[in-house]
Amino acid sequence: MSAPLALSGFMGAGKTSIGRRLARSRGLVFVDLDVEIEAAFARSIPEIFARFGEAAFRAMELRLLRQALALPDRVVALGGGAVASPEARALLTRDATWVHLAVPFHELQRRVRADRDSARPLWSDPEAARRLYDARAPLYAEAPLQIDAEGPPDVVARSIASRLEGTDTLARRPADHPAERLRVPIPGEEYDVVVGRGLEGVADAVGGVGDGPIAVLTDWNVGPLHLDALLAALRTTGRPLVSATLPAGEEHKGMRPVLDAVDRLLDAGWQRRAPVVALGGGVLGDMAGLVAALVLRGVPFVQVPTTLLAMVDSSVGGKVGVNHRRGKNLIGQFHQPALVWTDLAYLDTLEDRELRAGLGEVVKTALIGDPELLARLEADPDAYLRRDPATLADAVLRCCRVKARIVAEDAHERGRRALLNLGHTVGHGLEVVCGYGRLRHGEAVAIGLVAAAALGSALGVTDPGLTPRLTSLLSRLGLPTQAPAVDISALANAISRDKKLKGDSLQWILMDETGEAAIRALPVHRLQEHLAQLVAAGVLEARGGG
Repeated sequence: MSAPLALSGFMGAGKTSIGRRLARSRGLVFVDLDVEIEAAFARSIPEIFARFGEAAFRAMELRLLRQALALPDRVVALGGGAVASPEARALLTRDATWVHLAVPFHELQRRVRADRDSARPLWSDPEAARRLYDARAPLYAEAPLQIDAEGPPDVVARSIASRLEGTDTLARRPADHPAERLRVPIPGEEYDVVVGRGLEGVADAVGGVGDGPIAVLTDWNVGPLHLDALLAALRTTGRPLVSATLPAGEEHKGMRPVLDAVDRLLDAGWQRRAPVVALGGGVLGDMAGLVAALVLRGVPFVQVPTTLLAMVDSSVGGKVGVNHRRGKNLIGQFHQPALVWTDLAYLDTLEDRELRAGLGEVVKTALIGDPELLARLEADPDAYLRRDPATLADAVLRCCRVKARIVAEDAHERGRRALLNLGHTVGHGLEVVCGYGRLRHGEAVAIGLVAAAALGSALGVTDPGLTPRLTSLLSRLGLPTQAPAVDISALANAISRDKKLKGDSLQWILMDETGEAAIRALPVHRLQEHLAQLVAAGVLEARGGG
């Protein structure tokens, strides 16, 4: 493994195009820091500067730079001003191979003029751009490796690769975490959640589920990374194996991929006790679980979650389903898994944004049932962003314990289990109106948590101090706390069609005066009023200002 490679350069130096080529040629992960920052605010960079100011932008930039440099084998393209902070330059010097792409000012100016699609407001004033270029020159000069980047991106990428041959440095390796097992005690449907690192023991565990062939369903993102290793482990069971790849992403979470997978299993002559194994994140787990629930009226189901969000939330509890054009997860069933096998090593290859999205559900779970976890999150959020192995293992186990306890009391969400929907009323609505895939589920939940706190405060049932406290924590975890501009009427429509509607009331989960989550039935006819309160609180923004 090699230390992460960080590319700095002035606007127009080619950091993204060169970085992508370099990553692809060396089989590395590419991270565009500006794209990560936009996701963390759920806004474009000009919008971030206009709404939150440069100080908030730079603080998030430094936070996400730490996260980006926490793993080896990746190429990180920095924003033009990322090196302005002494802390950032210290991080780059200590934790990365820092390469500066040197391009003369006249060449940068030529590139911007030639790029008709370029949206770089600074270049509308060439004298201001020149002053900034000169001011940053001494900072860029601190990069240990200076590369002439005046040529084509492919040539520059090859030049960097050549200069770096044989310079790999020792990277941080995750500590081993011995497997721990906890029981989800649903009467008649008990199962184990195993949390550890590696696939040792997975064959025995899955081999003990049902009989006959084993189907492994994955998606096109996870499959190339992890399918072969899992299939190799499961071959030692001696049972026939079938595998299928489903599309990845919330925008593809519908009935078509589910029915295609059902066809595949039925064509293979599936049997009533032959299990389906879900290898993937929450979307894949929900779809594969629905496949298992539908085939032959229900076959055994094993969750092998590969994302933090799936590990701490969706893999436990038996909710399986897909989206409908009218709302999220409106088609589905309760189908409890027979086993959840959580390999923490999968988090080593998880994209930074996906890890942060999972932390949104971690915060939700901590609010509902683990004050100690909430205190740990607030004390050292960077430990979670930099993927400290012991910290993430602790978070996964704590979240699974909370969810197992609640699910055991209310397996089919007829009462207390609804508490797990904290942050989901507004969160699900935002996913629908923004378009599936624009916001990750955990990002939408993060905004929804702030919305629940702000609404509870406005209604006089929640401590007013919770909203700024949550906003601070979620921001420090690199999560959005304010929604992008949306049509408020469309949002109200999406929320009113959610599964939380009962009669003429919506079930909101709000924190009460004691800090406990509680179910509150609020009249649907007041929904527009409640959303207006969230606009006034700055959590929502009405598109067009109306």
